[in-house]
Amino acid sequence: MRWSATLYGGPLIALAIVLPAHHGAPSLLAQQHPSTTIGALETIQIRPNVYVVFGAGANVTVHVGDDGLILVDSGSSDTSKALLKAVTSISNRPIRLIINTGADADHVGGNDAIARAGVPLTPDPFTLEPQATILAHENVLRRMSAPTGRPSPFPPTAWPTETFTSQFKSLYVNDDAVQVIRQTGAHSDSDVMVLFRKADVVVTGDIIDLRHFPVIDRTRGGGIQRELDALNRLLKELIVPNLPNVLKPGGTLVVPGHGYVSDYGEVVEYRDMLTVITDIIRNMIEKGMTVDQVKAADPARGYRGRYGAGTGPWTTEMFVEAVYQSLKESTP
Repeated sequence: MRWSATLYGGPLIALAIVLPAHHGAPSLLAQQHPSTTIGALETIQIRPNVYVVFGAGANVTVHVGDDGLILVDSGSSDTSKALLKAVTSISNRPIRLIINTGADADHVGGNDAIARAGVPLTPDPFTLEPQATILAHENVLRRMSAPTGRPSPFPPTAWPTETFTSQFKSLYVNDDAVQVIRQTGAHSDSDVMVLFRKADVVVTGDIIDLRHFPVIDRTRGGGIQRELDALNRLLKELIVPNLPNVLKPGGTLVVPGHGYVSDYGEVVEYRDMLTVITDIIRNMIEKGMTVDQVKAADPARGYRGRYGAGTGPWTTEMFVEAVYQSLKESTP
């Protein structure tokens, strides 16, 4: 199932069932749950109590229940007011918890404004100004509080108020089992994924970015093998395909850091693409080719049309170089 954008260069407009040849047709779900637009942000309901807001920087997932609202990521700082309007249009329940999937500004920039509009998941008697709980891997706090030794660009109210380093951080909120899963070292050293078990939705952060090749942030601890490990873990442990009734709606829904909501088949395709390119580059390294020679050989050419970019913040050459350097580092 592929739910893709048609307007505004990114926000989701409609849902479409995509057949193996990627020819779409309107789905019943699209008619039942049409998207709504507030300002430049678009919101779509993907489960009875789960929504995704597009256009706020990173995708923002909203889980609704009796305990309040859980947000996965908070978008960028300059869209926080619009995001707050979009969230309050979903439900007037209080924002209780923000889970950050990484430390990038388009995922944490709205923490301050969104958290101050909420109340903590667990009351803290030592807090003078209560705000929603912000949960993240410990490395997110490290990067936000003192990035590379310089003063933080984020106010302390935007920093995570609760961190973890264990494999899982599990909660039971809104009558749902919520698992925050450490997957550091893929996109960066701060990656987590979030699984809403009852809703059957997994949020991946920038481990998956369906706009282009995955961003392997070498300066922040990202690596190609951990990226592949994360994708394989998603497919083996977290995402369930709609088998054996493939013609019926079903299966785990996947909310990537950027791009359309997808499912098992899309993640398989993304993983396979990355595996093929990685194997090609690894073979070139074994032949003694330099990074410039590898880039000139264009090992990603079979996938440029769908995932590549010649300009912008993450080009195909940058991706190839990141994979090359990551593999070189792990080569004995």
